[in-house]
Amino acid sequence: MSMFEHDDAEEFGHIDELTGLHNLTGILDHLQGHGEYAASEKTVIIYLNVMNFKSFNQRYGFSGGNEFLKGLANEIQSIFSDELVARTGGDQFIVLSNSIEEDVISKRLDILRRSGHKYEKGLRMRIKAGIYMASGDETDPVVMIDRAKMACDDIIRVYDKDTNYYSEELSKRNELRQYVIDNFESAFKKRYFTVYYQKEVRALTGKVCGYEALARWMDPTRGMISPAIFVEVLESVHLVHKLDIYIIDMVCADIRDDINSGYAIEPVSVNLSRLDFELCDIMSEIDKCREKYDIPKNLLNIEVTESAIASGSTFLGEQIKKFRNAGYQVWMDDFGAGYSSFGNLKSYDFDMLKIDMSFIREFETNKKSRVILATIVNMAKELGIHTLAEGVETQEQYDFLRRIGCEKLQGYLFGKPKPMSEIDRSIELSDDVCEDFEYHEYYDGIGGINLLGSTPLRPKTMQVFNNLPIGILEFVDETPVIIYANDAYRNFLSSLGVSSVEDANKRNQTKEIPEVKWLLEIAKKAESSSDKRSEMDIVINGSVVNTKLRFISRKGNKAAFAIVSRNVTMHGEAKKSDNIQVAMAHVFNQYFRVDLYDEDGTVENIFLNSDQLPVADIESDAAKAVQIYSNMYLYEQDRERFRKFYDFTTVLKRVKEVDRDYLVDYYHSAIPGDNGRMQMYMILPFHYNDRWKYISCCRYADEISDEQLYT
Repeated sequence: MSMFEHDDAEEFGHIDELTGLHNLTGILDHLQGHGEYAASEKTVIIYLNVMNFKSFNQRYGFSGGNEFLKGLANEIQSIFSDELVARTGGDQFIVLSNSIEEDVISKRLDILRRSGHKYEKGLRMRIKAGIYMASGDETDPVVMIDRAKMACDDIIRVYDKDTNYYSEELSKRNELRQYVIDNFESAFKKRYFTVYYQKEVRALTGKVCGYEALARWMDPTRGMISPAIFVEVLESVHLVHKLDIYIIDMVCADIRDDINSGYAIEPVSVNLSRLDFELCDIMSEIDKCREKYDIPKNLLNIEVTESAIASGSTFLGEQIKKFRNAGYQVWMDDFGAGYSSFGNLKSYDFDMLKIDMSFIREFETNKKSRVILATIVNMAKELGIHTLAEGVETQEQYDFLRRIGCEKLQGYLFGKPKPMSEIDRSIELSDDVCEDFEYHEYYDGIGGINLLGSTPLRPKTMQVFNNLPIGILEFVDETPVIIYANDAYRNFLSSLGVSSVEDANKRNQTKEIPEVKWLLEIAKKAESSSDKRSEMDIVINGSVVNTKLRFISRKGNKAAFAIVSRNVTMHGEAKKSDNIQVAMAHVFNQYFRVDLYDEDGTVENIFLNSDQLPVADIESDAAKAVQIYSNMYLYEQDRERFRKFYDFTTVLKRVKEVDRDYLVDYYHSAIPGDNGRMQMYMILPFHYNDRWKYISCCRYADEISDEQLYT
């Protein structure tokens, strides 16, 4: 039905003035009537909502917004030409059909989203779609529209999903949301909320180094209510700050009890909503909780979700800075889940990136995720930000993340979140399981070392490599222990005849070995030097090893160093070098002379195997040397052509003209006894250190006759 074809005055009252489409009243009348679009078991309703339209209006004004809506209305009507289309308000539309298949809906929505780009004016406008397909149990046609809208609203905040179908599961979630709205006040009063703790593990040591505090609603009627439900509701009614303060108070109480009971203490990270910063002085509230239980700041880390800071709010940036200046660590949660991750890193300062579990979830099925994970870790290290990966479930994931230098890990591999009542503190909070908190800064210093590097010569196999042999060397008293070695460092050890890191560490136990003494010496120099670096050549197993150390950190009798080692006399490199020299000598032997010309106009003879003179020893100016050479060694009738051939101001142009990488020409020898023997001269240009150079090679060419040369 055309948006401009309306049969009577009554229908005219159902029309949206701006777009000429039906309005909400009009489409409801059709649904509730008895005509072509009356509600039936075949009815399909598509509810469309344009994201970011408010920003569009702010940038281009109401007139610009109206033009956008009219253009989009035309596209919707054109694409869904056999359906009834309505604009129900602002930036929302409804498509009403009495028969349309799912695959057709999907194709048409794809077309609509592509065609809608022409009206965006550079501002990205996403179109969310909620779809309801009648099931026959509807008692009121209005319910159909409500269900389509419910499906659309359900994905408003979901970054990577634009189309959603109504389902019973969705209906139950909505019912649960309503239950939350009706009961959250009594849940606070009756203390139905509790804290579940999820372990954070240091990848390098395998020990627990912290926990994340997760809010859970344990309802006597509904059981455990997911935070994905109640947090969203509490945010919508602006009460989420009360929940977060309540959780932080319980966390501080638990930490104090652990301290008083003599158990191992680890920092706990707590999640804050964007609204926490707007609805109260959240840092003041946290300080009150800490002071109430006498908890130091370094035992509470502040987590802010990436979605909370996606708007680029200056106010939120100031609040993050305020926390960090006060001595708190601020972590970005769910990094990479969507929004503007890299823009946020540019705009805000963070101490930790928590890498979203979506990358780990695709670890086995999508090799690209490994490259992305390594790139995030590499980037974070370069920015001085620590890293934690969420969602770790397998040993393979653990090993990979440890290898690329991700410092902390969280996931079901280490256990599910548990309330304090289910934690066996005598075991799980023991020194055998938990990291000594006094060593946190020490290990954080180690974690700041970037264990990744560029490998431009390797094929792109969606795997992560580093050709630079890097290790982490820890001295316990004066005994060196390699606690980390990348693959290149393991290969380096193999080149010395040391089969493994374990073998190397056994050797390091013997202090009488000269290499161990020298290693200690270079370590002392690095720790005492102003730039914390030192370098030395050490002989190990008959090989000269260039060893570079950088001092990282010291705590008590432990000191950590980054080590980079290179086997200077490695057999493979020496053999390759010898082979190249032998091959080059045999190549040169095919010519009676090789000269090297430079773009600065000079020449140098680098190989001579004939009765000719080097010439360059007499004259280094290339043009003069060419003239002298031609006069001495070529037929008179060939000399002018030879000088033009060796005009290096035109070589590049001539090479381009012949579409080859070199030039070749033939000339008669004037050397007594040669009897005009034919010679081939070749010029090969190449670029080196930002300048052009030219190799000139000469050999006899008895296979070429005068007839061949001049025909």
